Amino acid sequence: MKIEMKLGMDQATQLIQQIKVETVPPEIYQLEELMGAEQPNASDIAHLISKHPELLGDFLSLTNKVLNRPQDDLILEPLAAVNLLGLQEIQHLFLSTYLKKQLPTSDQDRKIILHSMRSGLAAAELSYWVNEIDRTEAYLVAFMQDIGAIFIMRHDFDHYAETYLNAQLNEPFSGYQAEFEHYQTAHTFVGSVIARRWHLSDLLSKSLLLHHQNELESVQAYSPNVAKMVALIQVANYLVFKTFSDHYMTEELQQSFEHARTFLALPDNAIDAAEAALKKWGNDDHMHFSSH
Repeated sequence: MKIEMKLGMDQATQLIQQIKVETVPPEIYQLEELMGAEQPNASDIAHLISKHPELLGDFLSLTNKVLNRPQDDLILEPLAAVNLLGLQEIQHLFLSTYLKKQLPTSDQDRKIILHSMRSGLAAAELSYWVNEIDRTEAYLVAFMQDIGAIFIMRHDFDHYAETYLNAQLNEPFSGYQAEFEHYQTAHTFVGSVIARRWHLSDLLSKSLLLHHQNELESVQAYSPNVAKMVALIQVANYLVFKTFSDHYMTEELQQSFEHARTFLALPDNAIDAAEAALKKWGNDDHMHFSSH
């Protein structure tokens, strides 16, 4: 796969200058300040999360999904979530909730978000078997994999999703190559530029940039953790396609899965667990919780 990185990044930067890019809510940066305190206060963090009542139910719902909580032991209160999660995990899940709520402006956007949410759930479950990748971090990166696609679609609504993005569901490498050749950039570059603009993690921005890379060994030489995250996304995308799509499975997608799975040395029970999580939570996109 021949992708000119500098050209792709330059074109992505020009593209997002022509469209509106949402800002990250100030609460994300306020969370960072609270996390940086010598003795972080759980009540203050819970109060900050509760400042967005319209997001709170979705945040608690997502927390239960990503942690794969049993139905008889769901997290129903923001303070309980703070006490059970690490501060970085709170940030990952709150940002994911905000983006899921604020980004979609069309039915096609919502389809992209649903696919990414499902991929995030599978990646989160698989992360248990991958050293140095946190569960909520795996969710956030996989969830954000196609954020750049949403913005390219705003640039070219009539053609992008139908002609270029959808093809990548079962042709993750050749379909991606076609996207780059047409636009001289791709959603990977746009997503990476946006992640840097929002001051998100280095792992996230680099994983977004490289998640259609088919040479995982070359990514590993660049950054072992980015390579693990890219491989997680590729396995997760395969499992989402297998579980929810009624289209045929291409040899390219099958080979992508087998290579990424071998690269991560994922056992059968890891794949089984991810598939079970998808079947449990993947269609439950409207689960809400009340808080007091």
